[in-house]
Amino acid sequence: MSAACQCLPVVFPGPPDPARTKPPLPSLRYRHPAGFYTLCLAEFFERWAACAISASSVLLLCERYGYSRGDALRLSGLWNAAIYLATLPGGLAVDRVMGPRHGLGVGMALLALGYVALMSADFAALYVALGLMLVGHALFKPSTQALIGSLYRPQDRRLDAAQITFYLILNAGGTIGALTAGLLLRGREFRILCAVAATLMLAGLTILQFGKHTLRERHRSTPPSADSIPPVPASARRSRVLLIVGMTLAMMVYTVGFGQVEGSLFLWAQDRTDRMLGGFEIPASWFVGLPAFLVLLFAPAQLAVLPRIQRRISTPHMVAGGVVAIGAAFAVLVPPALWTDGQRVSMLWLIACMTLLTLGELLVAPLGLSLILRLTPARFVGVLVGSWYVAGALGYWLSGELGAGFVK
Repeated sequence: MSAACQCLPVVFPGPPDPARTKPPLPSLRYRHPAGFYTLCLAEFFERWAACAISASSVLLLCERYGYSRGDALRLSGLWNAAIYLATLPGGLAVDRVMGPRHGLGVGMALLALGYVALMSADFAALYVALGLMLVGHALFKPSTQALIGSLYRPQDRRLDAAQITFYLILNAGGTIGALTAGLLLRGREFRILCAVAATLMLAGLTILQFGKHTLRERHRSTPPSADSIPPVPASARRSRVLLIVGMTLAMMVYTVGFGQVEGSLFLWAQDRTDRMLGGFEIPASWFVGLPAFLVLLFAPAQLAVLPRIQRRISTPHMVAGGVVAIGAAFAVLVPPALWTDGQRVSMLWLIACMTLLTLGELLVAPLGLSLILRLTPARFVGVLVGSWYVAGALGYWLSGELGAGFVK
């Protein structure tokens, strides 16, 4: 999914706890702190609103603001890249100035104001809306993850289940957001869509207001002292550096591919795909939400089989497999692009493409970052995680440029 439809990971500095090297299979039935459920509800409404807007962003820019398709794809890529970069200063502001609870509320309020500004068809209102939403995302994303981190101890066995549940919740919101966009945009109701997004953010803010007492910090992780970390041999350090570089490059490739979902693949669904099913024309924006829906289907299966797979295949090899899946996703569309003379083709081609992209996402995004966090010394965690997201920003920018070249 796009940068606007992604969350940041819960990061605990320091090397992994030996007791958690081979964790038991997480269960989604754990009893979690009340604050976790408050955050899940707030995240659900925010994802619903954000993905409703992002699923329609190219169409909105082209038909409402008069951008050419190439320029709309470039702006969309720059926007997603800016969201990734803005989380870095946003996280610093949350950590050192306002705190995560206040940052979460301010971020949601700014997002609501941004969607209200987007109701206007005026160019000035568009850039005001983009600015408000950018700052809102920059505060919301790190605040949410910081609050989850404060509710659990790093060794708490419920944390794995919490992260999985949270990821499923945000993808449920993303799926419903794409469905909402598809229904409203059948009549090109851009103004109503933006009003719905603003209303959803106000609903999330209301939930946050009523549940703010549940978000008091329970635990704060403390990084281990330098004396407690055993020295690492030079050869091992070199291997770690190469792995970290490889995982970062894999992240960039992943975002280059996944950034096409709201851009060139959306246009493929609109112009080149036969979307009729039983007399009903499936809205093109529903295909933007397909990866989020597929995550809901695949993630539980991934959770069940991952411990067995990890005994046979190393994490770097699984990440490499994810990169191959992303490349194969676009290779799937080569035959219909070359052999159909621009005529509409079966939606099964696009579904196959999206399925491979989702498999790539599940292998590259969580496993790559998890490996980086395990390999990075505590004092460098912030720098390396920042580099990970800078690679993502570069990937989204490149995705916009490639998408613009595709439509020429």
